[in-house]
Amino acid sequence: MFQKIFAKTFLIKLALFYAIVVLFMMFFQRNFLYYPFGKILVIPEDFQELTLKTSDGVELYAWYKKPTEGQKTILYFHGNAGNLGGRTDRMIKFANQYGVLAISYRGYAKSEGSPSQDGFFADANSALGFLNSKQISSKQIILFGESIGTGVATKLASENDFAGLILEAPFTSIESVAKKIYWFLPVSLILRDRFDSAKLAPKINTPVLIIHAKGDKIVPFSEGQKLFELFNSPKKLIALDEDFHIASSPDFLEKSIKEFMSNKFESY
Repeated sequence: MFQKIFAKTFLIKLALFYAIVVLFMMFFQRNFLYYPFGKILVIPEDFQELTLKTSDGVELYAWYKKPTEGQKTILYFHGNAGNLGGRTDRMIKFANQYGVLAISYRGYAKSEGSPSQDGFFADANSALGFLNSKQISSKQIILFGESIGTGVATKLASENDFAGLILEAPFTSIESVAKKIYWFLPVSLILRDRFDSAKLAPKINTPVLIIHAKGDKIVPFSEGQKLFELFNSPKKLIALDEDFHIASSPDFLEKSIKEFMSNKFESY
């Protein structure tokens, strides 16, 4: 009898503990998805600092390098960790060939607000609106997203046609990645921010370049591979024999983008 009581008590406590874990993740999940940290101390040479205002009144910090005549412009969406300061080398390299606009999402360094999927989408639209106000049309813009930024870039590309869509270490959805990490949680029920790129990919007409390391331990290569297969537009997949998440050298990225924009869409 005591064994039955003990077993019942144990199961009740276990169920209670699990419920607490689920509730904790339900309310604090964004703390595990977004990692804004650090300060921006230096801006890239030849860039200017901007303040953009979103449709919901949030002020965003951004870097901008105006394109020269005939150049396209890269609209850059960084990953979920750190801030723009950690991408300085990329900005400098990209500016050799293109104009560049890189935003600091809401809740990140020097920007107002708190991070969220819908907030990031509003941030992206604000950035696009700024470029359009400078008479830079969507057809003159190359979208570049890294990690969580691929979800932002893919969303924007599903609503307009652009010169190109570059995705570094992309996923089909946050839900798909989260299920692999938090297999013990009812992810589908509690997840707020899904960044469902798989749903949007078939709608996109813009040429797509995906760059993904085969040994990526944060966003599995299989995620990028599956997403690649869903695009119907001209596309190219660069599968790297490395184990990093976001570590492609600026020189490699510049070369890959230049070749891609020259209409070399074969996969390798």
